[in-house]
Amino acid sequence: MNHPAATPKIVYITAGAADMYCGSCLHDNTLVRALSRRNIDVQLVPTYTPIRTDEEDVSIDQVFFGGINVFLQQRVPLFRYLPRFLDRFLDARWALRWATSRGLEIKPRELGALAVSMLRGSAGHQRKEV
Repeated sequence: MNHPAATPKIVYITAGAADMYCGSCLHDNTLVRALSRRNIDVQLVPTYTPIRTDEEDVSIDQVFFGGINVFLQQRVPLFRYLPRFLDRFLDARWALRWATSRGLEIKPRELGALAVSMLRGSAGHQRKEV
């Protein structure tokens, strides 16, 4: 049998940088835009917060592992059981942009437990995000 070659689909995951310009975000956005111009099926998927660039943002509209939700699920057990419609509210781009524009300070030493929980996947506090 002769099957046409399957066209690869690429999902490029990038971490948002809150409300700041970030070299990684700029790089990832430029790379995905260039691949798209070559007719490669690629999507730029932001995590935690939307990306911020000085050019057209080619990332998808949805933010995965929304930063507000992930943080609250780690710190406040009740948030691990919120219904999905409330999760979507917390993960909305406008909510994430608003929260990150407030200049909230997160101490790096507080992120260790969150990192371990994220690495635990479906056994971690953010299991409903997986």
